Amino acid sequence: MFFVFSLKSHSLEELQRLLKFKFLAQNEFESWEEVLKRGLASQPSSEAVKLGHQFFGKIEAAYIPDVSIRLIDENVGYGLFAEEVIEPGSYVGEYTGLVRENDIRKYLGPPNNYCYAYPVPDSLGREFVIDATQGNLTRFINHSFTPNLRPVHAYFEGFYHLIFLALQRIEKGTQLSYSYGKNYWYLRGVPRQLAKLPAAEKPPF
Repeated sequence: MFFVFSLKSHSLEELQRLLKFKFLAQNEFESWEEVLKRGLASQPSSEAVKLGHQFFGKIEAAYIPDVSIRLIDENVGYGLFAEEVIEPGSYVGEYTGLVRENDIRKYLGPPNNYCYAYPVPDSLGREFVIDATQGNLTRFINHSFTPNLRPVHAYFEGFYHLIFLALQRIEKGTQLSYSYGKNYWYLRGVPRQLAKLPAAEKPPF
């Protein structure tokens, strides 16, 4: 049985309740003053600056294309699927969450599956992280060895934004994916290949 969730068929409140997460349209910060100060003192790459100017309107508007969230299986959990054609190079959303220090003493427990590096060092030289335990719909994007999205940092006025750009034309009904990188799997074992849904089992659009 398939479960398909989207903002067209569910309210944001329903999605948060059914999928058990808190929606954050924009990043929140444990200490935005410190992050801003260190961000302004950083040396962003020319690509990050270019992307920041190019896509800041969509970042500020919390834009994401028409997508749905579907249950894959008990092991993988949910995935994010395109509900419209996405052209190569297109902006496909920002990875949002709580930007916080990467202090394992404060966050004990199993590995957090929703953390991504935020490229600004704290006072001890550790990079901050974006913790998308609370975040937007991009938190449901799964890993793939052959991804169709590229995560990249965009920089604008002192703040970095982790955004996704389409590597190729993505057809309606395709699961969105990106490579989590080798470090993610170091404590989690070898990931399995992201399977495609059999055509006969796809839910109607």
